[in-house]
Amino acid sequence: MNVDDVVAEKIAAARARAEAAKRRRAAFKAARQRGLAARHAQKLRNLNRGDTPTTDDLRGAEDHEGADDDVVIEVTEAEFHAAVRTSLARLGLTYAELEDQARRRDFTSAQAHSLWTSVGGAVNPDLLEEQ
Repeated sequence: MNVDDVVAEKIAAARARAEAAKRRRAAFKAARQRGLAARHAQKLRNLNRGDTPTTDDLRGAEDHEGADDDVVIEVTEAEFHAAVRTSLARLGLTYAELEDQARRRDFTSAQAHSLWTSVGGAVNPDLLEEQ
C-alpha cells in the first residue's frame, strides 16, 4: 500500500461523511418544513377559532413526529384569502393596517402579530376584497 492509496481512502471517507451530513441536513430540513407548516396551519385555525392553544392541546404532538401518514391539507388560493379575510375581520383590521403594523413592528395585539407571522407577505391584497 503506497501513499496514494492511503490518500485516496481518506478522500473517499471524507466524501462519504460529507454525503451523510448532507442527507441528515436534508432530512432535518424536510421535518422542519413539515413542522412549520403544521404550526402555521394550527395558528390560523386558532385565530379563526378565537382562542389560543393550551399545553394540553399540544400534548401528544410528539407521537406524530416522523409518521409516514402525515396529513397535508391543501387549500385553494380563494380559500386561503377567505380565511385571511375572516381573521382580519375578527381583528377589526385591514390588510394594509396589518402590513403597516408589521412595518413599524408595533402590533395592536398578539393575535395581529400571530396573523402576520402566519400570512404576512403571502397575501394578494386585491384578492381580499369581498367577493
